[in-house]
Amino acid sequence: MSKHIEFDVIVVGAGPAGLNTAIMCATRHLKVGLFEKARMGGLLTTLYPNKTIPNYPGFPKGIVSIELVRNWLQHLRHSDVAVRNESVTDITKDLTVTTDKKQYSSKAVVIATGTKPRKLGIPNESRFSKNDRGVYYFPYHPEDFLGKKVVVIGGGDTAIDAVLELLNLAEEITLVHRRETFRAFDENVEKVRRSGLVDIIFKGEVTAIKGRSKVERVMIHQEGRRLEKNADAVVVAVGLVPNDETLEKLGLATDDRGFITTDRAQKTNVEGVFAVGDVTHVGLRLITVAAAHGAIASHHIYSYIKDPYWARKA
Repeated sequence: MSKHIEFDVIVVGAGPAGLNTAIMCATRHLKVGLFEKARMGGLLTTLYPNKTIPNYPGFPKGIVSIELVRNWLQHLRHSDVAVRNESVTDITKDLTVTTDKKQYSSKAVVIATGTKPRKLGIPNESRFSKNDRGVYYFPYHPEDFLGKKVVVIGGGDTAIDAVLELLNLAEEITLVHRRETFRAFDENVEKVRRSGLVDIIFKGEVTAIKGRSKVERVMIHQEGRRLEKNADAVVVAVGLVPNDETLEKLGLATDDRGFITTDRAQKTNVEGVFAVGDVTHVGLRLITVAAAHGAIASHHIYSYIKDPYWARKA
């Protein structure tokens, strides 16, 4: 497979961080290739398309995820970015990027592959997560849960947001959290508590999901007790893990959770490779932070490639 096209910058992943990196690099007149194997927008389109984002600047009443992505895509269309709907299969240290279609060379590569939902690995989770059989990782179509008995697992923002999406729709909501306190935004936790519609089980652990062809019951272990809950659906919201399937050969340094470590310029330990957004070790996983990474990275990528006088060391 020969190298067909040379870019200044190849951005792998088109979530908020990748989109903003590509747009900002293009404004600096760099030749940019943006690669995304799935839907543009990352988790905002694949997992949370109907979720209202309450804390993105410029939208005091909030903005629905898919609308925010559409705004970025409109901006992208007015930018000189080559968008490739291709799956990246390999990246080498000489900045060669191989996809399922072609091979490309670049002067800099940006990893913006984001995250994916963490799985519990309990019995029947994988089987019932296919073909709408009752296991989900976010209620991306809340109307589908109308009148259902739902068990939500987790204690972070994703779990609390899932519960809020289901209020006044689901017949019964049970929230199972393995700790005594939540780690979500206090305001949203209070909304859940004040609703009076959620049965909260602290220090609980879901050990199995049962049913013949779909979800019917959930087994919960709580401080020596075993509980069984009837359920039509289970939402597993126990955190996110990095999308790093194609990065093993590259030798990127990561933290103990597998997230890529970077410096303040979003540079990794591999020469010419930058990383942005949720795939990095950043502690605060907000859309605004991911977008800011794109601005920071684009500035330093320009300096790295063009070597302007103001970027040179004295």
